[in-house]
Amino acid sequence: MNAILLIKIKNIINYFITGIIIFLIKIHHGNKNNSTLLLIRLDSIGDYILLRNFLKVVRESEKHKKYKITLCGNSIWKDIAEEFDKEVIDEFLWIDRNKFYNSFIYKYRFLRNIYNKGFEVAVDTTFTREILYGDSIVKASNAKVTIGSEGSPEKHAGWKRRLLTDKYYTRLIPASENNLFEFFRNKNFFEALLGEKIELKKPDFPKLKKENFYSFDKPYVVIFPGAAESSRRWDTANFSEIVKFVIKRYDLIVVIAGGNRETEIANSVITGLDVRGIANLSGTTSLLQLIGLIQNAEVLISNETGAVHISAAVNTPFVCISNGNHFGRFNPYPDEIFDKGYYVYPPAIINQMDDREHLSRLYRFGSNLDINSVDVSSVNSILGKLLNKNDRIKNNF
Repeated sequence: MNAILLIKIKNIINYFITGIIIFLIKIHHGNKNNSTLLLIRLDSIGDYILLRNFLKVVRESEKHKKYKITLCGNSIWKDIAEEFDKEVIDEFLWIDRNKFYNSFIYKYRFLRNIYNKGFEVAVDTTFTREILYGDSIVKASNAKVTIGSEGSPEKHAGWKRRLLTDKYYTRLIPASENNLFEFFRNKNFFEALLGEKIELKKPDFPKLKKENFYSFDKPYVVIFPGAAESSRRWDTANFSEIVKFVIKRYDLIVVIAGGNRETEIANSVITGLDVRGIANLSGTTSLLQLIGLIQNAEVLISNETGAVHISAAVNTPFVCISNGNHFGRFNPYPDEIFDKGYYVYPPAIINQMDDREHLSRLYRFGSNLDINSVDVSSVNSILGKLLNKNDRIKNNF
């Protein structure tokens, strides 16, 4: 059976079973707790980074400053949210997306917990709402007031939300049809939600504790060669060439970073290389330690992942290799937010960079361009300009 068709069938089954679960949960009468607010955000680390500063705005707003605020979030960014947002969030509820999709027992228990808490207000803060995740949690909350975004206008999912789940909401906040960078999209949403002007200019992180920093005997660069989707992963052989370029030319350590699932990718990058001057930390760092690692780096070289958004938030220059996926929404960073981010795209995009509106229309909802059409020399050229400024060239080069 075609893999895409199989996924569609599984999604349909999941949708109907979720409906049954919510029906069974709601058979028992639940209490309503006034002045309680549920905020929902279940996407990836980069999405959280572009959201998190608005949580404090909600906490301090006239509308919700006296509310008990609960954040329902993706467990992959639990550590950093509980570190950075504990002063503005009263309670965290963490969801394992994989279990929520695949285990109906887990889903039942999670949704029952949501229902039993009796939230007065539930808000899905996601622009591209997900029927099987945020929308289902909103329905299960049985909140008196339920708010979400009208959502992304992409054809393959927009009509499904309008048909199936828009009715779960008492209010849908209109979304601009312009292709906005996600930080600005969030800003528009929260301004409409709170009914007040928000002065935030960019995402950022507070200073980290010393235990979250790694100590090296000289300056270093960070290479992050992983990515969740294969279409967004530059070949490891290309990253190997970057490692050799940096070690040969600059008096710097090369640190390879990544999560537990990316150790094989990291090992592939350094296979056959002289390991002197290389520190492979992939799979060994917590999320907080990764932030500290990027914060003190000379530069980050990465595929388009959450690491790039971390880099912008901690003011570390980055070079991002991207196939242009979601151009305009998540890349490139607008200069007014961060002007030290450098993107290297396939030639089809590079050759049209003087017409970003056109590129935004072409690649707003995705890109099928081959990321490996990005040339190593293009990345090295940008790295050279960044690192030469810092006078890191080896004397014997």
